[in-house]
Amino acid sequence: MRHTTRRTTSRTQLRRAALVAGVLLAVTSAAGTAEATTSAAGQHMTAAAAGSASASDVSPARACTVDAPRFTSYPGTGSNDPAYWPARGTYATATTRCNDINLKLDGTRSVRTCFKSGSGWSCNAWRTLSAGSWGVAATDVLDGTRFFLQFSGTARAAGQIDY
Repeated sequence: MRHTTRRTTSRTQLRRAALVAGVLLAVTSAAGTAEATTSAAGQHMTAAAAGSASASDVSPARACTVDAPRFTSYPGTGSNDPAYWPARGTYATATTRCNDINLKLDGTRSVRTCFKSGSGWSCNAWRTLSAGSWGVAATDVLDGTRFFLQFSGTARAAGQIDY
């Protein structure tokens, strides 16, 4: 007697096939949406690649000066020790987000940027930045460059910073 196999598809197999088809459709749609989002957002935004990550796991990169953090400098002690930021003995490191060191000060103030140079520090010239508008403390700063800021006078400086 010859046995024949009946070729039928079970309900479980149909459900599995429908699920796979739905996932493939969702991934394809998400990939198209991600490409459209990247194009619309421009070069300073990132979009998630299609995959298993949920929307809450992925967020766009912040563009330079958008939602920049606030800062308050430390007070100086005299004419040879002006106000400074960040804390004494520490430094900030330039990021890929901005090409410059940008400040939006609460009050008009002169500022200079000091950069790590070998075993010491080298400071640029003083620049006066106007209150309430974005100004540049240093231009074309390489990513990963260590720096700190000095502000004319001994009083604290405050505002927003991005670098």
